[in-house]
Amino acid sequence: MANISRYNPFGEVVSLREAMDRLFEDSVITPRVSNGSSRGVAANLYETAEGFILQLPMPGVDPEHVEITVQQDVVQLKWETKVQVPEGATVHWNGFQSGQYHQALTVPAPINAERVEASYADGILTLRLPKAEHAKARTIKVNAR
Repeated sequence: MANISRYNPFGEVVSLREAMDRLFEDSVITPRVSNGSSRGVAANLYETAEGFILQLPMPGVDPEHVEITVQQDVVQLKWETKVQVPEGATVHWNGFQSGQYHQALTVPAPINAERVEASYADGILTLRLPKAEHAKARTIKVNAR
C-alpha cells in the first residue's frame, strides 16, 4: 500500500536565525582547513611573571626558514612545510600538508622584541617572549611620614 503525504512548501524553509547560526558556526566556531595560507594552527601560550612561552607544532619545517616578526603584542610567523608522500603510497590520512603558512597571534601584553628567543626541537617551535618593562607588574611601597 502506498503512503501519501501532503506536500508542504514551507517544510524545508530555514528561519533567518537558523541560517545565521549555521553561517556563524561554519565560519567562526569550526576552524577551517584549506589549501592555502589561511590555515589556522594549534598553539600553546603560557604566561610567567617575566613573559610568555609560545609553542607551535611545525612538522616537516626547516627552522632556518621560519620568519618571526614581533611588534608590540603581536607575533607574526611565516613558514613553509614540505611533506613528501612516499612513491607508490596511498594516502589514508593527511593531517599536515605541504604549503605556506602565515599565523598572527596576539598575546595579552606588549613584548620586548629585542629579547625574544626561538628554539626548535622535536617538530615544535618554542618562542620565549619577555614582557616589555612597562608591562611587567611592579610592587610599590608606600612611604609613611
